[in-house]
Amino acid sequence: MRGDKISRTQLMALMWAGVMAPAAELLPALLLPGAGRGAWLAVVLAAPLVLATGWLMGSLAEERGLAGCVTELLGRWAGGAVLLIYMVWGLLLLMLRLKLCAQRMLSSGERDGAPWFFLLTAAAVLLWIGRGRLSAFARAGQLFLLTLLVTGGVVLILSLFQASPERLFPLWHMEERGMLRASLSAAGTVGWGLFAAFLIGGLEDQGERKSWHWLFWGLGGMVLLAAAQAVILGNLGAGLSARLDNPFFALAKSVGVEGAFQRVESVVIALWTFADLSMGGMLLFALRYIGAEILPERAVPWVPWVAVVLAAAGALLLLQNPGDVQMWNQRLAPMGNLCLGAAVPAALKLLKDIREKVISCRRKAC
Repeated sequence: MRGDKISRTQLMALMWAGVMAPAAELLPALLLPGAGRGAWLAVVLAAPLVLATGWLMGSLAEERGLAGCVTELLGRWAGGAVLLIYMVWGLLLLMLRLKLCAQRMLSSGERDGAPWFFLLTAAAVLLWIGRGRLSAFARAGQLFLLTLLVTGGVVLILSLFQASPERLFPLWHMEERGMLRASLSAAGTVGWGLFAAFLIGGLEDQGERKSWHWLFWGLGGMVLLAAAQAVILGNLGAGLSARLDNPFFALAKSVGVEGAFQRVESVVIALWTFADLSMGGMLLFALRYIGAEILPERAVPWVPWVAVVLAAAGALLLLQNPGDVQMWNQRLAPMGNLCLGAAVPAALKLLKDIREKVISCRRKAC
């Protein structure tokens, strides 16, 4: 992967394009049990945690990427064990993403067809992406993000005229525990993008540490995400949004312009496959970077093959029950993302700071 470089803007575009897949599926329904009509505010309150986590992982990754930092900090064996945990988690997320992508592709039509066909089609496309160059995928990711922003923007802007502010306020009766739980769930949903830290080693502008760049993309993404939740709740209300599986796609059913187009939900759902491909591709390239640290060099090119085959087989064999898919998507995935995206990097950062202090004290003593 030497010479295969991308810009920081392309990395952020890839991350947010991928995050738009779980965000559309989970928000605001995942936040409503704890936050109620304040679900949009829970996304705003999750922004500091998301920004802090991004800064933490970026400062750990430095120029080598997170995989190289972990092995340098913990050594070959302990670092390899930690990276193996990340690799297994990346495979599980890829498995879940393939399953959810197949379900969405099936629902975009007239429900004629088999889920396994759509799942294997998505797996084949991801394998083609994962075997290619990161730079080419990053350029496609920019187009994917633009398409998703335009599509989502059209749906939300046309729905804005039907929104009722009374469905968003008042907020003073919200419980602090419920709001905190909802904020953590929102951060866990955005935590699908944690594997972007493994791609930092592929950045072309390594010498330029631009904190404002992450702040712009991180804060801007969270604000847009909160605004989207406000529009959804303003249209559907907290009660109806909680009963719907995908409130955003349900909102698209009511979008239309008289004499121009009506019922565009199938188009919106189909275009959201770009988000699945962005997330799946980012996971595959992250697994390649992890594999380069813990596997023999000759085995690294086979990482995309093994990852896609295992993820597709797991999605077909282990996620047949809709209840299992819902449990993984709504509970286990956000929780795991918080642990591996915030808790583990915080422990590594603390260990790194202690190590640097010990080395500094030894040098002063000498």
